[in-house]
Amino acid sequence: MSSLTRSVVFAGTRGLATRCLLFVIETCGKDHIAGILGASRYEKTWWRHETSEELWEVADRFGVPFFESIDDVPPLGTFLVSVMWNKIFPSHILARLDGGGINLHPGPLPEYRGSFARTHAILNGEKSFGVTVHYLSERVDRGDILGELRFPVLPSETALSLDTRAQLYGYALFCQVWLRLLDGSASCRSQDDLIAQEKRKACFYPMRMMSALLDSSDVPRSAEELDRLYRALYLPPRIEPPKWLVERVMTNEVRTLARDVHLHGKA
Repeated sequence: MSSLTRSVVFAGTRGLATRCLLFVIETCGKDHIAGILGASRYEKTWWRHETSEELWEVADRFGVPFFESIDDVPPLGTFLVSVMWNKIFPSHILARLDGGGINLHPGPLPEYRGSFARTHAILNGEKSFGVTVHYLSERVDRGDILGELRFPVLPSETALSLDTRAQLYGYALFCQVWLRLLDGSASCRSQDDLIAQEKRKACFYPMRMMSALLDSSDVPRSAEELDRLYRALYLPPRIEPPKWLVERVMTNEVRTLARDVHLHGKA
């Protein structure tokens, strides 16, 4: 797939994006990178603990043009590579890319389209999770799937631990799919086929659902549900369980401890 390496625009956030970009440069050479799109060089990113090098630093090191807005990217790229990019690519931008593009999504598709898949997977009691590389499309997270990796959700999983492992699996998957794109051996499946043939359920989780969870102090919950919600919202430094939830979890732990002491004393 030599046309893919003719001109690539890379967009992303977090340490995973830096690692994937360096792999693209390693396999294609810096001269094939038309531009890099990332967070402002003047921004103190919340994910700076994940990497020793931001995307703008990689751009400067290799002499590649760096952009902070997709609208500033000139129509040079024939192929767009997106890794955990935090904005939706508008249709007029996708139309400028004659080679299309791919996106690394930190969740399994089509079951976890949208935002904060890790949180919702824990709340849903999933036994497994995954990461996906798919073609970009005008409909968010709806493009054909090029590859996926699934892995178990641990019993004591938090959104943070699940996010950390998703990045590790995500990098492995990205490298695998990218090499297949380069040598022309990549194949894909439509999400509609997966829904019809494998009975997968398509769900979309909008950003507003996270706000609703953080503000849901009036919702009655059992001790088990409170514990699960706490783990699902534990994603520092981006999100942390609200004060009302922490207080309820601690109260339940104290009650449990008191009950156990009482029962042990009677025994």
